[in-house]
Amino acid sequence: MNVKILFKGFNFSQDGPGNRLVYHLQGCNMHCPWCSNPESIPENGSLMVKGDLEETHCIFGAIENGSIDRERCKACLEKPCVRLPSSNLQLSCADTDVEDIVDEVKRCSPMFFDGGGVTFTGGEPTLQFDALKMLLFELKRLGINTAVETNGSRRQLPELFSLIDFLIMDCKHYDSHAHEEATGLGNEIVLRNIAAAAGKRPQLLIRIPLIGGFNSSKKDALNFVKLFKKLHAENCQFELLKYHEYGKDKWDQCGKDYLMKNAEVSDKGFEEFSQVFKTNGLKLIRT
Repeated sequence: MNVKILFKGFNFSQDGPGNRLVYHLQGCNMHCPWCSNPESIPENGSLMVKGDLEETHCIFGAIENGSIDRERCKACLEKPCVRLPSSNLQLSCADTDVEDIVDEVKRCSPMFFDGGGVTFTGGEPTLQFDALKMLLFELKRLGINTAVETNGSRRQLPELFSLIDFLIMDCKHYDSHAHEEATGLGNEIVLRNIAAAAGKRPQLLIRIPLIGGFNSSKKDALNFVKLFKKLHAENCQFELLKYHEYGKDKWDQCGKDYLMKNAEVSDKGFEEFSQVFKTNGLKLIRT
């Protein structure tokens, strides 16, 4: 069974405890306009322009005068242009066999110090559910610490709980309508899975991306707290992530418009939001 891998690399403590080998999987069922990895959204990958196209040729005529016709590219499944030596085009993902990933993890296992292991994130890793489940099963069988970072929108997510040592779940908004307007999906399944995880697991890290004008006001903080107070919060940790533009250039490389404006969160606003959580007994961490 193949897995579509976006990219991979080691990271310390930011995607679970210790030093971890992190696999970013292709495909996401949300379309957050602030996404720092927009190339990860399409299920079969994004064609990214990484430079001048004057020397890049397409046998189907999709590139003319240094410009690319992306509608024509969609019908081209093989995309031979990315394999040309002179090409400045890149496909965002590559197919990798599950067994090859497990073998790679075995070779890298001496690097998993300080409680480290393997993390699967995205995109949204649960979109490749069967392959992810197989990977988690094999790694647990080998005694490898496993972590998954997910947007929580997959109904079958609880099937993976017993195979995940460290679970990270996003909660982008407390209101389903606002959540759907921004991401394309409501939050009902997300909140159901967060509640299930909080009730059954000894550990859960909930991450909130703070986006100015969307979910970062003091009123928003109070509504988040009201929501989380219903959970078994003693099993939960929370992390607040300030909006940034680190992935802005990637939107252009993917032929997409970056629509975020005035979304920054001030240091003062961040601290005020954090204080609401702290005064209500919710444990905040920074990784």
